[in-house]
Amino acid sequence: MRVLIAGAGHGGLVAAAMLAGVGHTVTVFEKKERRALGHDWEDRFTFSILADVLGMQAADLPADIWRYRGDCAFVSPSGGTRVVVHYPPEQRQKIMWRKPLLRMLLENAEMCGAQLRFGTTVHSPVTEGTRVAGLVVDGEAVPADLVIDAAGVFSPVRANLPPECGIERMPRRGDVFYACRAYFDLHTPFEKPDVPFEVYLRHEGEQGLSWFCTHPDCADVLVGRVDPLTREETDALFARFRASHPWMGETVLHGGQFGVIPVRRPLARMVTDGYAAVGDSAFMTTPMNGMGLDLSMQAGRLLAKTVIETGSADVSSLWQYNRMYHVLYGAETAKNDGLKNALLSMPREGVDFLFEGGVIAAGDLSGAGRDMRVGTLLHKFARGMRRPAWFFAVLGGIVRGARSAKLYQAAPKDYSPDAVRQWSERIARSSPAISDRT
Repeated sequence: MRVLIAGAGHGGLVAAAMLAGVGHTVTVFEKKERRALGHDWEDRFTFSILADVLGMQAADLPADIWRYRGDCAFVSPSGGTRVVVHYPPEQRQKIMWRKPLLRMLLENAEMCGAQLRFGTTVHSPVTEGTRVAGLVVDGEAVPADLVIDAAGVFSPVRANLPPECGIERMPRRGDVFYACRAYFDLHTPFEKPDVPFEVYLRHEGEQGLSWFCTHPDCADVLVGRVDPLTREETDALFARFRASHPWMGETVLHGGQFGVIPVRRPLARMVTDGYAAVGDSAFMTTPMNGMGLDLSMQAGRLLAKTVIETGSADVSSLWQYNRMYHVLYGAETAKNDGLKNALLSMPREGVDFLFEGGVIAAGDLSGAGRDMRVGTLLHKFARGMRRPAWFFAVLGGIVRGARSAKLYQAAPKDYSPDAVRQWSERIARSSPAISDRT
């Protein structure tokens, strides 16, 4: 089977290695040059997944490319209330620099036999009805039996699929955060904060979030909004952080670039004949924080395993990948979508009330509404009814998230165009976009 992969994304590279390793002809097309790949920042993921992909032990990962992240405090828009999530020692989060992570995946794919072509631009899919039969690369049509879309949030492959494929082609407003992230030096000496990682919801009253993480050697600062940011806006936001965190210096040690982060439920349908999406192309992140490395790598493994076991790139075979991803991972992350949209749609004073009144708790923010026990809901009800409009808005978001999760879990077992279409439409109705209300 000839496999073309659009973009050197994490999930696509995992699938490339597995498919090439069993004899398929695999080519990865990436528009950037090799040395320019990978964000100059860190991200959290489960190290055992990477180690398993690479055939090594997690303990063997070089110590200079990862570190622990501490407890997390979610801060209300006014800054007056903090909800702290404590992690026991055995659950401390590990973060790793993205560039060495991507380098490992690239080298693994090459070692397994995949061909990597850098500096090449994928323009669109080659389609025959609802079948994807290849890619248009640098103006030329390249045929394929299977196209794996790992080209990111605004993938030109997904964006140019025929509507009849039934796959969402473009994200809605609020489905992504436009972010700028930079690591600044520290003024020393300084007193280490009790909670090193702070996440600011509706930061400065705007639709989005920011964070400030104090490491021993730097301050990791991110600002993200649902609408694009200018350099002047980000510099002003960094300056406000510097005023409230006087140990933050002015020298950028890492990062400083802009990025686009998906913060929404995954695509309901992400396959058609000859086509499957993975990673950011399929919006495989946790909506409350945009983390998606685990999900992307797991999806790459699941997709490759499906193709290897079925020997087919037909939609009926690829549907098993689609369904199993949602059963194993997609349903759980879909829970986050309703709460995130509810918080971003209400005015800042509404979010402040939810924090100050204890309606929003650590479990909601770290797990996005996973605790739906009657006692928990009654407690929220008693506190929230002081301002019922805002209480029911956020409760509705939590309930919608739970409903979406159930729908994802109930993906049709076998592919049927009508059944899949009806199921996808039900998911779309259960997940309204954020409003423009500020």
